[in-house]
Amino acid sequence: MANVPVLILDSLSELLEEEFKSFKWQLTDGVAKGFRPISKGKLEKAKQTDVVDLMVGQYGLSEAGTITVRILQNIQHNNLADKLKTRLSDVQVDASASSTTSPASSTLGLTQNIKADQNSRVTAPVVSGATFNAPVNFSFN
Repeated sequence: MANVPVLILDSLSELLEEEFKSFKWQLTDGVAKGFRPISKGKLEKAKQTDVVDLMVGQYGLSEAGTITVRILQNIQHNNLADKLKTRLSDVQVDASASSTTSPASSTLGLTQNIKADQNSRVTAPVVSGATFNAPVNFSFN
């Protein structure tokens, strides 16, 4: 089974040279599209493999796949975007099916129980750079 970087690379390999340049330009304009941009200097002479490495390094596996789909849609490669989206969801389903769960996790994600001390102070983990595709509930007792 292919992994996320290979799936992204397969999609980028389908692009013509001018389309690939447009893809890279979209990465430099990320703020307007909801993600951190990658500098033009890093992308200027980057080949497909370099772009995949930069994206995975900057965004992580899951987000790199999501951003690739979004950019492919922006440059009017909807069929390629749909194909990648389907293949990425297959990888995520397979990965969750093979993982083991602990009491603090479930197949839908992570469950974290947080309690206040006697002074009503709460120390909790910080979540950053995350995308939530399911409801997030906070309850205070």
